[in-house]
Amino acid sequence: MEAQMEMLRLSDNKGFLVSDIAEEVLDRFQNSQQEEHHNLCATVGAISQALKEQGLSLSPVAYFAASVSSFIRLIGDPSSAAGDPDITAILAFLSVLLPRVSPSVIRSKGALFSEGLVRVLEHGSLPADGEKAALKCLSHMLVIGDKVDWSSVSPLFGVLLNYVTDHNVKVRRQSHSCLSDVLQSFQGSPVLVGASEGITSSFERFLLLGGSNPPSSAAGEPKGAREVLFVLVALKDCIHLISTKSANMILKYCIVLMDMQQSGVMRSIMEIMQTLCSGNTSNFSAKLLLDLLCSFALSIPQKEKSADDMASIVRLLNVGIKKIYSLSRETCIVKLPDIFISLRGILSCEHEEAIFSAAEALKSLIGSCIDENLVNQGVEQINLYAVGETRKSGPTIIEKICAIIEGLLDFRYCAVWDVAFQIISAAFDQLGRSSSQLMVGTVLNLTELQSLPDDEFVYRKQLHECLGSALAAMGPENFLSIIPLNLKAEDISDTNVWLEREGHIFSARSAEGLIYSLWSVLPAFCNYPTDTSSSFKAIHDELCNTLRQEPELHGIICSSLQILIQQNRSVLLGRVDTPGEELSTPVRKAKEMYTMELAQENLRALQSYSSKFLSVLSEVFLEVPNDSGGCLQSTIHSFAFISDKAAIKNFFKKNMIELLKVTKQTVMVKQSKESASMQVDNLPDEDFITRSRALRLDLAVSLLPGLDKEEIDLLFSATKPALQDEEGLIQKKAYKILSIVLKDSEEFWSRKLDELLQLMILETASCHFSAKRYRFDCLFLLIVHISKEPSSEQKIQEFISAFLTEILLALKETNKKTRNKAYDLLVEIGHVCGDENRGGKRENLRHFFNMVAGGLVSETPHMVSAAIKGLARLTYEFSDLITAAYTLLPSSFLLLQRKNREIIKANLGLIKVLVARSKSDGLETHLKGIVEGLLKWKDETKNHFKAKIKSLIEMLARKCGLGAVKAVMPEEHMKLLKNIRKINAHKERITRSQVGADSLYSRTSVSRQSRWNHTRIFSDFGDKDGNDECFTENEGTLSRTSFPASRAWLRSRRMHKLLKRGLPEDHLDQPEDDPLDLLDQQKTRSLLRSSFKPKRKLELHGDEPEVDFEGRIIVRDEWDKPKKQKSSLDDISDIKSLATSRSSTKSLFRSQRKRQKTESGWSYTGADYTSKKASGDLKKKGKLEPYAYWPLDRKLLNRRSDRKAAARKGMKSVMLAKNVKKLEGKSAARALFLTMKRRGIK
Repeated sequence: MEAQMEMLRLSDNKGFLVSDIAEEVLDRFQNSQQEEHHNLCATVGAISQALKEQGLSLSPVAYFAASVSSFIRLIGDPSSAAGDPDITAILAFLSVLLPRVSPSVIRSKGALFSEGLVRVLEHGSLPADGEKAALKCLSHMLVIGDKVDWSSVSPLFGVLLNYVTDHNVKVRRQSHSCLSDVLQSFQGSPVLVGASEGITSSFERFLLLGGSNPPSSAAGEPKGAREVLFVLVALKDCIHLISTKSANMILKYCIVLMDMQQSGVMRSIMEIMQTLCSGNTSNFSAKLLLDLLCSFALSIPQKEKSADDMASIVRLLNVGIKKIYSLSRETCIVKLPDIFISLRGILSCEHEEAIFSAAEALKSLIGSCIDENLVNQGVEQINLYAVGETRKSGPTIIEKICAIIEGLLDFRYCAVWDVAFQIISAAFDQLGRSSSQLMVGTVLNLTELQSLPDDEFVYRKQLHECLGSALAAMGPENFLSIIPLNLKAEDISDTNVWLEREGHIFSARSAEGLIYSLWSVLPAFCNYPTDTSSSFKAIHDELCNTLRQEPELHGIICSSLQILIQQNRSVLLGRVDTPGEELSTPVRKAKEMYTMELAQENLRALQSYSSKFLSVLSEVFLEVPNDSGGCLQSTIHSFAFISDKAAIKNFFKKNMIELLKVTKQTVMVKQSKESASMQVDNLPDEDFITRSRALRLDLAVSLLPGLDKEEIDLLFSATKPALQDEEGLIQKKAYKILSIVLKDSEEFWSRKLDELLQLMILETASCHFSAKRYRFDCLFLLIVHISKEPSSEQKIQEFISAFLTEILLALKETNKKTRNKAYDLLVEIGHVCGDENRGGKRENLRHFFNMVAGGLVSETPHMVSAAIKGLARLTYEFSDLITAAYTLLPSSFLLLQRKNREIIKANLGLIKVLVARSKSDGLETHLKGIVEGLLKWKDETKNHFKAKIKSLIEMLARKCGLGAVKAVMPEEHMKLLKNIRKINAHKERITRSQVGADSLYSRTSVSRQSRWNHTRIFSDFGDKDGNDECFTENEGTLSRTSFPASRAWLRSRRMHKLLKRGLPEDHLDQPEDDPLDLLDQQKTRSLLRSSFKPKRKLELHGDEPEVDFEGRIIVRDEWDKPKKQKSSLDDISDIKSLATSRSSTKSLFRSQRKRQKTESGWSYTGADYTSKKASGDLKKKGKLEPYAYWPLDRKLLNRRSDRKAAARKGMKSVMLAKNVKKLEGKSAARALFLTMKRRGIK
């Protein structure tokens, strides 16, 4: 009692005062409906009230002293604690209170409380909630207690350890958590060994108890077996916290328990091992852990294993082997072949998750455990017996692993060859050059798979990728020594020409084809080569000669040279890869080898031959009729970066002299055409001169990286006359050159800005339409540079005044690229005016918007519609302008009254932008005006835009709700809203029915980045289904689930796609505005296949029910049953439509008329002239001469002979057999003459 009063006096120490914990407990549990919470609140309230009455502060120490005093008083007789709820409530309060009491106070004054806890827990009279609270208090006392003397800790720890096997699951889980916390606090202290031995001895005791006692009749299991499982579950969280000796003992016992093959025991052991392998501790024997992992690996092939169990074991093997390798490499590599065999066996199972886990584990172990020393051992062993000596020793570990990997190409694994190819590729990448000795058999087996027919082998692409990995790892020389091209073979099928196209089969049956195939691998050889400095000298002459003589190889050679230059320059400039970019192993290794010194040596070798290549490339560039893809020009541009500046300048001056000569010839030709008296002999063709002038300009700008200030000024001087040329080609080249110079030369800006502005203004009227795209590039760069200058507001206004009309009119250009440039320029001007970080203001942006709106008062519809498009684009980009755009709505609705379709399309696009970009609350304010304005204009014009108006109404309904739109909708247009509601409801039903149809695919939301799509906004027709997808980058993407699919999954997906090929919507995945590419055979065939309806005979046989095309059974009366008749393909489609029709007799009559027209081929066959009473034809007054016409019938293309025979019957109406015999052997002209003569036609 004296000790507790002393604790109460300690509460006066201000260092321990915190917030009133009793109030916190009461606030938390006073509204609870559970009885134990009511008891807790009552007990805490009584303790708090008692402290207040005694005048003590409500500190944690005071609460602790009062609670312990009450606890000791109540447990005087432990047997009575079971029926006293106050003890449970006090223990619950103490479990919350103890962490807030100073540990020094608890250590000095908590001995009595510890003894009481031990006494009440050992007696076992507490309810489950009381035991949980007591265990929390006990663990806290152990955590903060003295950790020097095991004898003082042993009583408390023994009690905690006894509750690890408690039969109440809640109490048991609480004890496991407390045990983990206690062991964590024991780390580095002397008592850890005693605690670990206590856990081990308890585990041994239950093992002996379970092994010595027979199973009880009630439970059906030995006494102690369940306790063993409970201890294993507890060790899952604390195995890494006990001593090394105890951990190794437990691992030994786990190896013995593995022989039981009990799923629960194996799962618990697996969790223990997962804890050991995943953590950073090493308090165990690597050999024991490896033996345990091997036991799990041997247990995998059992058929009763589920997919989850197999996947869990595979993941454990992956983590465990890498852990053991990091601890003891020599111990690990001995067992690697056994682990690889077990993982390979999983690939032949039927569980997708297990297959994926095994493949990932194999690739991970290949990358982590196959090191250089292991590979060198195998290579040395192979080289030792390469001379032909008899091998006395067995295969090395790496040879065994390579043989196991080669076994993946066995036909047992044909269903997962795509996964096997990935594993083999990982092995090639890891082995590198040594794979040419260790994996020769694998390469040969891969080559044999290439000969399989396509219908039996569906992984051709994956095979070629795997062979590509082998080629990159071994090197071309070693690879071709294993699989030679064999070009001298007499039979073309014996050659390996397919190797030359990097994964594409190329049928090279001629010498030219073989040459092209060999050249096609040059870019691959130029990808990070290490011998450029020494080997480029040997091939540069051949490259130059080929450029002169073989035009079809220009692209290959030029791309190869560009790869060499760009890769070495990027290394020299210190450019890093894009963050998140995934690099293949060969590329990553090659980049690691590419040092600054190596890049300098390579560029030095390329630079020594740059003059020769520039001469050859420019010569070929000026001679070839077409530089496909600009490869020659871009290669000249790349060489200009690394060549000597003096050589570049000299080469540039020579080109400019030739350009001057060509320009003079152009002037002479124009003068000769204008003056008839002036005749100049030997003048070249005008088209030839124009083309030569354009090529010279392109060649000059290609040398820009090597030019200085004087040369750039000379190029600009030569470009200015070209800007005024009448030829569109020359103007286009001039503006393109000017835009390139403006992009690449910052120094040129400061000197020529005013001159450039004046030049752009002067050439506004004379600009050819084909050059506008590059002209807008120049204007874009000009406005960007002007905005960077200080006090540029006046220049910006002058720029807008000078070019705004031209920019707006360009929004109506036919060329899409020109329109896009005009829109970009308009937006950039808006940012320059409105962005504060660029010196702009919001007032300037609104002023610019009003200037664009000034185009609405123009007299020409073309300019009015262009201004509206500009307003729509600015409104779309800048949310600050939405309010200003709403003020233009009355004018917009007035413009809708005009019958000009150009203006109407633009206005509807503007309204669509406003609806899409406005928030729902702001849109509701203008909702009535928008709806009435859309529906009140003239019907004769509105009929052309019904789909677009409906799309706008649907957008309004989605934004504001159907109820809001219905409130402002005119009564005469309610049917439109009703139709929209029905369509949306139908779509929702379809969407709900399709949810979960394919579990491997799911709709995921992606970032909805804004993308302006003026083609969809201002189109003639409404967007399909009323969707506003023109305002978003991606509405959603189909993404796979977490694991990639293996062979079986891919096969099911492929069959699913094959089944869907007949649906037209599955083939027409391109945008509605894009034309169908008729050169694409796959799309064309798919479209043709989808255009035909599935044909099904509707004739009924016996008691078979009549079914329509949607699968519904049709019930007919006896008098209404259709008669059986032989019908053509057109008849079948008509019968189908009759069977599914719910229309009236009038619709049936229409169908009969349509069938009559179809049978006649929709053409006049001349049957009207046939005489019904006599043979021959009749002449009719007011009609043409009698004739007969055989209409084209698609049944002639049918494969069935009976269909063709039915189609050929129409020939009888054209010619009689007796007349045909007379015309046999005659020419077409003679036959026509005899026919006309017989009919009396002259």
